[in-house]
Amino acid sequence: MTKLGLEAKDLEPTRTTFHGIVPGLSCSPIGRIRLDVLFGDSSHFRREPIWFEVVDLSSAYHALLGRPALARFMAVPHYAYLKIKLSGLKGLITITGDYRKSIERARDGTKLAESLVVAEERRQLDRIVALAQEASAVLVPADETSLKPSKETKKRR
Repeated sequence: MTKLGLEAKDLEPTRTTFHGIVPGLSCSPIGRIRLDVLFGDSSHFRREPIWFEVVDLSSAYHALLGRPALARFMAVPHYAYLKIKLSGLKGLITITGDYRKSIERARDGTKLAESLVVAEERRQLDRIVALAQEASAVLVPADETSLKPSKETKKRR
């Protein structure tokens, strides 16, 4: 947002929640904003306004375009070839991705996801330990520190 010259006051409220970005975790955006997205170059381009949900997350990506954005452009993505094709005023516009950057972003995203999952698992483990400690404090009277056999216990012959 800062690099685009945007501030929190520029965002509109949103009720969207993202699930599955990181396995087992969900994320609520801090707001949404409508920005012009441009594909092509100065001699041949296509521009469309797209709504973006803004999240306060560390990520390998600056923006993700989902199905609604691709539908708005009537774009055809080909993930294996890292290409998107869409129509423009002067004919077909082809956007080609960079394999090296794509691999780097995937690696960075995996590291981030692993660190977020580990942090969430740590929080859950801490909660479980705290609950177990509370439960054991309630179950074990303070004056009895060890187990003792009942007077009714039968001895072996």
